[in-house]
Amino acid sequence: MTDRVLVAYTSKTAATDEIAEIIGTELAGCGLRVTVLPVAAAESLHGFGAVILGDAAARDAHRFVKRHRVYLKHTPIWLFHRGTPPVPNDVTRMVRRLGASGPISFGGEAPDWDRAQAWARYLADQLAVLHRGFVSN
Repeated sequence: MTDRVLVAYTSKTAATDEIAEIIGTELAGCGLRVTVLPVAAAESLHGFGAVILGDAAARDAHRFVKRHRVYLKHTPIWLFHRGTPPVPNDVTRMVRRLGASGPISFGGEAPDWDRAQAWARYLADQLAVLHRGFVSN
C-alpha cells in the first residue's frame, strides 16, 4: 500500500481550501506524501492509498465521488465539512455508501484551524494503523 494521500476539496469560499492545506501540511509533517488538489483537478486516484475529501456537501464533491466511486469503495476515505453541524443529509448518505469516516465539521465563518491540525495528526495515526506502508510520527 502506498503512503500517498490525496486531500481533495471543493470550495465556494476560501476556508475549505485553507483547511485542506492545513490538513495536507500536517500529514506531510507526519511523513506522508500528500497531494492537495481541488476535486476538479483530481483526474485519477491511481497511486493514492487514502483520500480526504472536503467540502463533501458541495455539488463538485458529489461529482468527484460518482466519477471515482469504484476506486473509493476500496480506498480509506475521510470527509470533512466546513459548515456547522448538523451535517447535510446528502453527506450522511455519501458516508454510508462509501464506508467513509466522518464527516467532521470545522465550523462556519470562523473555521477551527487548531482542530483541523489535530484531526490531521489523528488521520496520520489512523493511516499508520490501517496500512503498514504508512509512516507516522
